[in-house]
Amino acid sequence: MAKKSGGPNKSQSIRDYYAANPDAKPMEVAAELSKKGIVVTPAFVSTVKSTTMGKSAKKSARKSAKKPAVSAKKSTGAKRGRPVGSTNKATSNEVSLDSLIQVKKIVEEMGSVQDAKNALTALEKLMG
Repeated sequence: MAKKSGGPNKSQSIRDYYAANPDAKPMEVAAELSKKGIVVTPAFVSTVKSTTMGKSAKKSARKSAKKPAVSAKKSTGAKRGRPVGSTNKATSNEVSLDSLIQVKKIVEEMGSVQDAKNALTALEKLMG
């Protein structure tokens, strides 16, 4: 299929906005770009930001945040964040702090809780 021409490059517009406003949230970026006639969703903004912005910063952060050696883990006798003897399965009303932190990061990347819910609904339909 041929590439459409004539319209603004949405990804480049997002990168340009983040260059001028590095602390902007995806919803803010989407709102500001829509004022200029560039219609993007906060989820798309998050995708562009995560795939094109700060790759070297992410790599260096991963390198500096490496987990301790395997031998150090074995000496503690417990998995990180869980008491000794606990299982990996949570009951229907229990959510671990680690899970909440991961969900918070996903919501921030998606732009809003509603966008994250919509994505989960779509994923559930794909898997079900």
